[in-house]
Amino acid sequence: MSNTKKKLILVPSDKMDTNKKKDRDEHGLVRMSATARKNMGFNDDAVELWQSGGKKVTTVLSIYQAFASDIKRLKKEGYSNEELKRVGFVSAKTYKRITGNDPGDGNEANIWISPNIENLMFGADPEFLLFNNDEVVRANNVLDYSSLLGCDGAMAEIRPKPDSEIKQLVKNMHTIFAEHAPSDIKQYDWRAECYHKDSQRDYPVGGHIHIGNPLKVAKMQSSRKNLLFKVINKILDELLSIPMIKLDGTEKGKARRTECTMGKYGYFGEYRTHDGRLEHRTLSGMWLLHPSLATAVIGTAKAIVDETYRWLKSENFKTEYFFPNCLKDDYGDYPNVFKSHFDRWEDIPLAKDMGCTTSSERMIYLLNSSKTSSINASYLNKWYAAMKRMSTYKENSHFIDGLYEILKIPAKELQEWDREIKNNWLSGKKFLVEV
Repeated sequence: MSNTKKKLILVPSDKMDTNKKKDRDEHGLVRMSATARKNMGFNDDAVELWQSGGKKVTTVLSIYQAFASDIKRLKKEGYSNEELKRVGFVSAKTYKRITGNDPGDGNEANIWISPNIENLMFGADPEFLLFNNDEVVRANNVLDYSSLLGCDGAMAEIRPKPDSEIKQLVKNMHTIFAEHAPSDIKQYDWRAECYHKDSQRDYPVGGHIHIGNPLKVAKMQSSRKNLLFKVINKILDELLSIPMIKLDGTEKGKARRTECTMGKYGYFGEYRTHDGRLEHRTLSGMWLLHPSLATAVIGTAKAIVDETYRWLKSENFKTEYFFPNCLKDDYGDYPNVFKSHFDRWEDIPLAKDMGCTTSSERMIYLLNSSKTSSINASYLNKWYAAMKRMSTYKENSHFIDGLYEILKIPAKELQEWDREIKNNWLSGKKFLVEV
């Protein structure tokens, strides 16, 4: 395991709380020994920290030298040399902001980090539905909002710890289903879905993916970062969300995007930012159907994002590369690239380098119509060839090849597959393609 994939042990520091030195905002710092900084591979002057559970928080902190008294205190408390190599000290205020907890017993928290483009953290909060005899049980009546397996309104949702290793992220999901499901819901069916409608309302089920930032992006001004996220989200829409409509099915995919009375979901360009991170929201909850499918989908997303950041790094993350000034109108404003009239993706170098220049009008049509017939053998062969040309294909071939084999299966067979999560995640039931 490389240094950058180790977890940072975050410890609150009384010394930082009482430091009154002028021009030194201790709440914006993480203090580390030189040994810890070297061991963790922190070569820049700042780092993005990511804590995840029921609440997800990221923050960028500048790195400073730890106080000797803090290190000495931990040695007295019995910290091993290996543990000391992973410790970062923060103020009590910063500790609470990141972890959501007051400093207390143990006085430490394991924090996930995204120090560079090679080890981006990935997370997710996919939704699913609870059923009792084919009637929806509203999750907010039986689940807490903030739990690892909680509710997002009427839909259930899991919130696994993020990881830079996709298989570990999927294992984290399995752990939630196996160990953190409240007993009150074990009597119900847990069903992966794209869209469902009953006599009371409809349910647009989402399979949202969260993407960590390399430090260069974490430190960007929010307006500039938002421009970048628009392009990354478009790339994910074109290379992942479009082929995944085969899993949704035409009827349900179209309904989720164009007919849902609760609002439209999964449309072209749907994304959010969470604490400065990109949340890709176009995908439905269908990828939660089976751990093999989840592994293939999130692993392919990682390959796409990693490739995108390699291109960005090669151009030193220049704004002109991912959102050039030539797009501005006479008033100096950037266009809404997700509107149907926008057809200038060829003028965005990053989109062009990633081969994602399909017009917005065409993207809207493909997603809104959700015609599974468009994801035919000819389409899939072109998609697979494009994925194999990426520099990230080799290290992610297991995921991409797996998704390719899944998408070759007839749409009817995919949509008729057992959607019961307990059967597929907890009983070891094999999928059509094992990934």
